[in-house]
Amino acid sequence: MADPREKDELLGEVGYSEFTIIEHKPSRRKRYLTVFAVVLVVAAVTVGAAVWRVTEDEGEDSRVQSGADQRNNMLMLGSGGQTVVQLQLPNKPPSEQKPGSTGLNSVEKEGDEPWLSLRLSRDVLPVHYDITIFPDFYDSAGEFYGNETLEVQVVKPTRHFLLHVNTLYMNVTRSQLVDNVTGEDIEISRTFNYLPNEFFVIESKTVVERPVKIKLQFEGSLTKAITGLYKSTYLNTKTNKTRNLATTQFEPTYARQAFPCLDEPNMKAEFTITLVHRPEYIALSNMPQDGQASPHGDSTDLVASKFQRSVRMSTYLVGLIVCDFEFKETTSSNGKRIRVYATPDKVDQTVYALEMAKHTLDTYEVLFQLNYPLPKQDLIAIPDFRSGAMENWGLITFRERNLLYDPEEVSLSGKENVAQVVAHEMSHQWFGDIVTMDWWNDLWLNEGFASYMEYVGVADKEPEWDVMTRFLDKDLFPVMKGDSELASHPIVVDVRQPSEINSAFDDISYNKGSAVIRMLKSIMGDENFNNGIVNYLNKFQWGNAKTDDLWQSLTEADRKHDVKHIMDTWTKQEGFPYVTVQLESNDNGTTTVSLSQERFLADPKGKVDPSKSPFGFKWSVTVNALTSSGVTSTHTMDLVDIKFTENLSLNTTNSWVKFNSGQMGFYCVLYPEDMWKTFSQYLLETPFDNWTLSAADRAGLLNDAFVLAESGKVSYEVALDLLLYLENERHIVPWSTGFKTGTSYIHSMLGQTSDSGAWKKFLRKILKSTISRLGFEDEGSVSDRNLRVTTLKESCVAEDEATLEHIKTQFRLWLDVGTKPSVNLRSIVYQYGMRYGGNEEDWELVWSKYLIESSPQEKELLASALASTQKSELITKLLDNAKQEIGIKRQDFYAIVQLVGSNGAAKDLIWDWARDNYQTFIDRFTITDRNFGQMIYLMVKNYNTEVQLQEVKDFFAKYPEAGAGERSRKMAIESIERNIYWVKTFKPAVVEWLKRQRVTA
Repeated sequence: MADPREKDELLGEVGYSEFTIIEHKPSRRKRYLTVFAVVLVVAAVTVGAAVWRVTEDEGEDSRVQSGADQRNNMLMLGSGGQTVVQLQLPNKPPSEQKPGSTGLNSVEKEGDEPWLSLRLSRDVLPVHYDITIFPDFYDSAGEFYGNETLEVQVVKPTRHFLLHVNTLYMNVTRSQLVDNVTGEDIEISRTFNYLPNEFFVIESKTVVERPVKIKLQFEGSLTKAITGLYKSTYLNTKTNKTRNLATTQFEPTYARQAFPCLDEPNMKAEFTITLVHRPEYIALSNMPQDGQASPHGDSTDLVASKFQRSVRMSTYLVGLIVCDFEFKETTSSNGKRIRVYATPDKVDQTVYALEMAKHTLDTYEVLFQLNYPLPKQDLIAIPDFRSGAMENWGLITFRERNLLYDPEEVSLSGKENVAQVVAHEMSHQWFGDIVTMDWWNDLWLNEGFASYMEYVGVADKEPEWDVMTRFLDKDLFPVMKGDSELASHPIVVDVRQPSEINSAFDDISYNKGSAVIRMLKSIMGDENFNNGIVNYLNKFQWGNAKTDDLWQSLTEADRKHDVKHIMDTWTKQEGFPYVTVQLESNDNGTTTVSLSQERFLADPKGKVDPSKSPFGFKWSVTVNALTSSGVTSTHTMDLVDIKFTENLSLNTTNSWVKFNSGQMGFYCVLYPEDMWKTFSQYLLETPFDNWTLSAADRAGLLNDAFVLAESGKVSYEVALDLLLYLENERHIVPWSTGFKTGTSYIHSMLGQTSDSGAWKKFLRKILKSTISRLGFEDEGSVSDRNLRVTTLKESCVAEDEATLEHIKTQFRLWLDVGTKPSVNLRSIVYQYGMRYGGNEEDWELVWSKYLIESSPQEKELLASALASTQKSELITKLLDNAKQEIGIKRQDFYAIVQLVGSNGAAKDLIWDWARDNYQTFIDRFTITDRNFGQMIYLMVKNYNTEVQLQEVKDFFAKYPEAGAGERSRKMAIESIERNIYWVKTFKPAVVEWLKRQRVTA
C-alpha cells in the first residue's frame, strides 16, 4: 500500500548518515508521557524503580530512574487491581526536537552485521507485546507517547536485538533489556538507528541466550501521512463541530511508525494493548476491552482502556482507534458480537454493512469449517483513509464510501461496492489473519483469495446481482489486459526492497490471483477445492504459509491433480497464453482438433523470450469445449500442443465449438476466421432467448476478439462484425466487455480526429434499440437498471442528441430547482450535464455543494462533475485545490487527478500540471507510494504520437528514481509505442470497416 509521508520537515533533521547513535541522556523535555504497566502478583506489591539504559558513545552509561523517584504529577490508574498505569502529565509545550532529530551522530559500519540485511533473522522471535500508547490528538500539533514491554525468545545466542522503527515518525527515547528468567538487567553496550532498513538496534555487552524482555519508551508525531498512527478529522453535521480522532493503517510496513516492533508478517506475537484517552472518547483495538481505569487523586481527565490479550498475529494487523463514534450491533449465528461504527451523523448508514458482515461471517464459518476465533468483530468507517479498507483482525477499517449505504443517496453500484468490500475484508479474517503469507512475495495468498471469496460471499447474500458473471468484466478481463504487457510480473513476485513491497499491491496480486483461484476451482471441482481450503486453513491457522503449502493442501484433497505442477505455471511466470484452434473435418464426420499455445502479448511487435521463464512461457492449460449441439469435453495442454479427434457436429448451419467454456480459464482463444464469422452470424440471427452460449461465453468471445485484433492476430473486421450482435444483447456483462475491451480503446485512439464522428455514429446505431427498450426511467430488474446506466453512459460518449438533451434537462432541474436525479442515473447527469451543458457559474455552484456534502458517495459524484468541465481554468483550479488540500482531503487527491485525467479535454493540461509539480509530489508522497507511481501512467497511457512519447521519456529521464512506479513507467512507454503503431497500422482498417457499414460522419 501507498505511503504518503510528510517528510518535508523531518528528513532534513535526520540527515543522511546510515547510522545514528541515540543519546539517551536525561530528557530536558517535561512534555513527554512516561507510561508503564506494573502487573501486581498479589494484592500488596511494591512498585520499584525501573532502570532504563541511557547510552553514550562507547557504552559509558548513566542511569535514570523512572519509577518511584518520578511520582510527582503522576496519575495512578487501575483495572480490578491488576494494572497500574502511571502518566507524567504534559506541563509545557513540546520541544523543538521532533522524531528524526534526536541529536544523532554517525557511527562506522562493523562489517556483516544483522542490521545490514533487509530481513530480520530468526535468532530472536517475538512472543508478547505489552503496549501503552497515548495519542494526543486533541490539539493542532498531534503527538503520541508510549511505552512497551516486548517479550522475545532467543533462538540463537546473540548480542543484537533489532526492532523496526521509522524515525521520520517515531523515536525510541529509552530502552532496557531484562533477563526474563532472573529479572536482572542486561547491560547494554550501545543503541543506534540503521536508517536504510529502518532498524533500531540494541547491542548488549554480553551474549544473551535466555528469553528477554525489551522495555522501551517512545514518542512520535501524528502526521497527515494517513499511515501508521495518525490523526483524522471530520465535521459532525448534527452539531456542526469539527472533531478529531486517532486511527491506524499498518499494512504493509507502517506499524514501525507507531511502536517499535518486529515488523514482518511471519513475526507473529500476542498483544496486550492499553490506550490512554479522554473519558468522552471511546477506544477500540483488535480485542474487547478488559476494563477501563477511572482517574483518581488530583490528576487529570485521562483514562486508560486496556484490551484483552490477543491471539497470535502479525504487526500489520494491529488496530488502534480513539474516537467519539457510535455503532449499530448484531450477533452472528455463532454468538460473536458484530458492530459497525461511524461518525454520529452517519451511524444510520451502517445498517446494510452490518447485515453483510453478519451474513458473510456466518457463510465463511460454514464454508471454511473453521469458526471465527475472536470474541468480537468491529467494522468502522474512517473519515480520512488512504486504502479501500484494511483487515485489522477484529477491527476492520474502511474508507467511508466502502462501508456506508444510504438508499436515498447511493446507487445500486454503490451498494454492490459496499457488499463486495465488506465481504472481501471479512474473508481476510481467515485468509490473511488466521493464516498469513510468510513474506510479501506471497501477498496473493491474502489478496487473491479475498478477491475471489468476496464474490462467493456476495453471491450468497445477493443472488439477483449475478456477481459471479460480473467477475469477468470487473476483474478477469481488466487484469488480462494488464498481464499482456511485457512489463507484467509473476503472481509470486520477488520482493527485496521496501518499494517492491508497496508495488506488490497491484492488479496481479489481487485480480490475477483471484482469477487463477477461480480457474483452479473449476479444474478440481467445488467439493475437492473446498476440502483443500479447509485443510489449508486448519493446518496453518495461527501461523504463516507459502504458496507451496497451499498447493500441498489442495493436492491432498484431490489426488487426481498435481496442483503444484499445474499452478506453478500460472504463478511463477508472468503473462498467459492464447490458444490457437485448428479444425480439420474427417470423412467419417468427426473433426480433428489441433490446439497450440503461445504467450499473448498486447504489443503486435512484442517478442517472447522463452529463456526468461522457468517454463519457457508455456502453461498447463485445461481446455473446456462446448458445441452448438450441447456436447462438452475437457482436454489438457500440459506445456505442449495437443491434437485430438471429436464428433463436434460442425457440418450444419451456424454450428460452432466454443473453447474455454464458461470463461473459467485465464487465456484467450484464436479461432479460424470462418468460426468467428459463424459466432457472429449465430448471435445476429438467433433470438436472444434461444442462445445456448451463456453471457460469460458471449463476453469471452468479445474480449478475445478485440484483444486479438489489437495485437494483430485477427483482423478488426472480425471483432467489429461480432460487436454488431450487441443490438440483441440484454445482459450487462457482454455490453460492459464490449465497451471496456473494445470500443473505449478505439474511441481514445480516434480522439478528436475527423474519423471520430463516424465512429460515434456507429456506436449510436448499436445502442439505439437497447436504450429504446430500457428508456430513461430508473426502474426494472437489477440487470435492467445496471444495463441502463452502462448504455446511457456510452450514449453520452457517442454524443447521442436525444440522450444528451435528457441529461442536460435533468442537470438544470438539479441546479436550478433542486430536484436531484435518481440515484442510479445521478453519476451520468452530473458528469455529462457539466461536460455538455455546464458553465462557470454551474461549476462554482457544484464546488460549493462539494464543500458541504457529507455523503462520501455523493461527494465522489460531485467531484466527477467538477472534473468534467471543458474549461481549462476551472480544471486548473480543481487540480490546485487538490494539491493544496483546499476543500479536498489528501485521501481524495489521486481520485481527483484520475477523474481529470479521464477528461479528454484536459489531457494536455494535466500533463503539464503534473510535470510542473512533480518534485512537490515526490516530497509529499515519496516514490515508495504505489498510487503515486501509477499517476503518470494513468495520464499518458492513451498518448499516440512520437512527440508525446519523447516527452514522457524525457520526463522519466529527468526523474530516474521510479520506486514503486517501476512497472507503471514501463507500461507507460509500452502503451504509447503500441498506440502509435495502432494508429499507423489498424486505424485505416477500422475507418474502412465503418465505410462498408455505410457509417460516415
